[in-house]
Amino acid sequence: MNQTKEDKLLIANALDRYKKHKQSGMSTCTDFLDIRKLKIVTSYLNKEKIEYSVYKPYPFLEKSVIYFGEYEDFVTFYKVSINSEIRHSDILGTLFSLGIKEETIGDIIVENGYFYYTNLTKMNSILERDLVMIRNMPIKLERVEEIVLQKDHLIKSTYILSSNRLDNVVSKIAKTSRSDASDMIKDKLVLLNYEEVRNTSKEVKEDDILSIRRVGKFKIGNIKGLTKKDNIILEIYKYE
Repeated sequence: MNQTKEDKLLIANALDRYKKHKQSGMSTCTDFLDIRKLKIVTSYLNKEKIEYSVYKPYPFLEKSVIYFGEYEDFVTFYKVSINSEIRHSDILGTLFSLGIKEETIGDIIVENGYFYYTNLTKMNSILERDLVMIRNMPIKLERVEEIVLQKDHLIKSTYILSSNRLDNVVSKIAKTSRSDASDMIKDKLVLLNYEEVRNTSKEVKEDDILSIRRVGKFKIGNIKGLTKKDNIILEIYKYE
């Protein structure tokens, strides 16, 4: 597969951290990587037989970091109480307005009355100094050791499908025709593992992340079996 300029930069950044670790003996980590980026970097590191480890804060979170050496406190968890309803986009918008770079931001999980936020520990001093308000509402960051959720943020549904082709899965989730689903894919309204895909016949697999514009984000689960007509029974989780 041909590497894009972005892919090459991801690999170069990881190699830079690795070289610093080898030269200094100190542990170091990459920025946050989503599923697609993690696969790109780890594939290269495996090919070059470079030793590394992956830290994913919690199984239900999407972003990870690659680290070289022993694990240190590379990632910090914050819990922030809020007095009114805010959205994920409100938090991200505030962070970006403060000059916080996307690659240093981990997962944000919004619950009733508060939200959890993960970031690279090296950003703590800046974050704690500058992030004091969201949507004109004063906030206070509280460091926590773990994330404890009140509700399930992955809602499971079961679908009966003739195949696990991308256009077929999108058609079922979006409740539209197979033809319209194909058009959505071709019009770049669908991302598979955070990447545009134009191949409507591509098969989705377990743990793939599917984003459909104006519909939502989904995680592909297990194929639970076959019906008497040989249709597959597929679990799909929607992010809430």
